[in-house]
Amino acid sequence: MPAWWVSAEALVWWTKSEPLPPTLTTFAPGSPSAAVGPTNFGGALGVPGTIVLSPSNLNYDPSAGARFTAGHWLDPAHVWAVDVEGFFLGNQAARFSTTSDGGLALRVPFTNVPPGAGFPLGSSSFVLADGGLAAGSQVVGASLQLWGTEGNVLYHLGQRGPFDVTLLGGLRYLDLREGLTIASNETLLPPAAGFPGSFTATDGFSTRNQFFGAQIGAKAQAQFGRFDGLVLGKLALGDNYETVGISGSSVASGFGLFPAGGTVLPVGLFAQATNIGQQTRNQFAAVPEVQAQLGYRLPFGVRAFVGYDLIFVSNVVRPGNQIDTTLNFTGNPAIAPGTTFSGAARPAPMFNNSSFWTQGVNFGASYAF
Repeated sequence: MPAWWVSAEALVWWTKSEPLPPTLTTFAPGSPSAAVGPTNFGGALGVPGTIVLSPSNLNYDPSAGARFTAGHWLDPAHVWAVDVEGFFLGNQAARFSTTSDGGLALRVPFTNVPPGAGFPLGSSSFVLADGGLAAGSQVVGASLQLWGTEGNVLYHLGQRGPFDVTLLGGLRYLDLREGLTIASNETLLPPAAGFPGSFTATDGFSTRNQFFGAQIGAKAQAQFGRFDGLVLGKLALGDNYETVGISGSSVASGFGLFPAGGTVLPVGLFAQATNIGQQTRNQFAAVPEVQAQLGYRLPFGVRAFVGYDLIFVSNVVRPGNQIDTTLNFTGNPAIAPGTTFSGAARPAPMFNNSSFWTQGVNFGASYAF
């Protein structure tokens, strides 16, 4: 009887979309949101007439990947075995962008805290584009990488009704890395502006989840001539080492304050001195997985199969959930130059958790020898 087996699979998997808070708004003409004045810059959240332009989620396209498995029976009776498995998905990317020559008002909404730095307190906004005053744009990009590996000991229980049942136990590792960038631009339009000026802020949020845990599972397989069906369930419990990194930069030119060649400053809009940096922590997580396969036995120990897979992770950090939209611009050298920081330390570093999943179809073949 064959003592070894190997398999290779092509994966076409979907992943959960990237969450995003409101980062860009406009307003309906004639609405309360459009009544721009000292206490309303337009496009503030919660004001009638405000329209959110940015999506609540950035959706990734299906990603191609691969999975490889190798196993070995430890005894002639095929009762005990070991196997190792690894998979990866190709890099994924999603994007949102809006550009205006001033005809469409563009605002970055935020909650402003005292002393205000010249913005309305409470629900407020930052001007990117406005008719006759400024042209602007915002580009949001997200990226995702996922891979994992595991090793198991298998115990073959034998026949249980129509099914051949195998139990497993082992260790599992998952690595999920994501990034999110928000680039917001404002360029003053002559002659209404009275003087030239441009401002571009780039905010960067990155996360990494490294799960390592112990897992148990069971596999049931039934044979129907050359065809077979297989169902596999696993549950891993362990530690998720979470890393959140925040960075920001701005390029300011003109406005009567900065040289025409532009000044690079180490802050953005959502990334400022109060939250820029890297934070880590450990968090308990559960990782269940379900697989289903339909196979066909070919000669010479070859089995071709098609299947479905679902992996769920209970607790992860994702970049879009780490954006603090409560801002304090005092002391910000790009937006409120010459001021001294005072008031609440916002934006603050966040550790907001959510769930994550990936699912999709698999096509592959195995060989026993």
